[in-house]
Amino acid sequence: MRENIRTIFRKYRRGSLTVEAAVVLPIFMVSLFTLVSVLPMNLAGMRIQASLLTAAEELAVSCADGHNISISTVRDELIGNAAREDEKYIEGGMEAVDMSGSCLDDPEYIELCLECNLVPLMGERFGLLGVPYKRRCVSHIWCGYENGFFQDEDYVYITKDSEVYHLDRDCSHLKLTVREVSPDGISTLRNNSGGKYRPCEICHGSLSDGKLYITPEGDRYHGSITCSGLKRTVRAIPVSETGDRRPCSRCGR
Repeated sequence: MRENIRTIFRKYRRGSLTVEAAVVLPIFMVSLFTLVSVLPMNLAGMRIQASLLTAAEELAVSCADGHNISISTVRDELIGNAAREDEKYIEGGMEAVDMSGSCLDDPEYIELCLECNLVPLMGERFGLLGVPYKRRCVSHIWCGYENGFFQDEDYVYITKDSEVYHLDRDCSHLKLTVREVSPDGISTLRNNSGGKYRPCEICHGSLSDGKLYITPEGDRYHGSITCSGLKRTVRAIPVSETGDRRPCSRCGR
């Protein structure tokens, strides 16, 4: 009787070990495979980020030349230039890449936003959840070469539609001084030319706004400090391209 009980116990124990191995081993293998895939997945993310930076740099030059480029075009080109081996780490493939948060309308900056989910190799087949991956890249619109880029010609600085050029990049006439004012007193304020301030056509500044922003040189009041009307794009150009512009009365003497 005792021998029969021992025999039954041994059989039960072997069966239990078999069941545990059948359950634990697949989980262990999937976990090990996931850990091994984390490094290539991170490398894929780094390559995607590098492609985003390259695209922003190229757009900075293209937009400076006056080219109008849509977000969908940027996305298609980015997907086309991405390494094919990176697609297997993106949940849903390259078509799942979302760049709707990007902005190409700012006259001074290029902003590219990329969102997708990264998964380990074969992760979708095993039902693993993707890791949210989001990258944002901001690049200034190309504004000319730095002074001294070419040794045989001097450079000066201009702003859009300006009638003067500047010898000093730090000239006070090139720097915007933004003031925060109350809507109640805006009607009594005057700019450096003695003119009144009117609502900005870009941000639609209103007297009902809690705060308004003005510059001494401008003639508009703004309801947002981030309004593009409060930004000034400065470009460096060769002296030979100044045309009819005259020297700045402050730094051009």
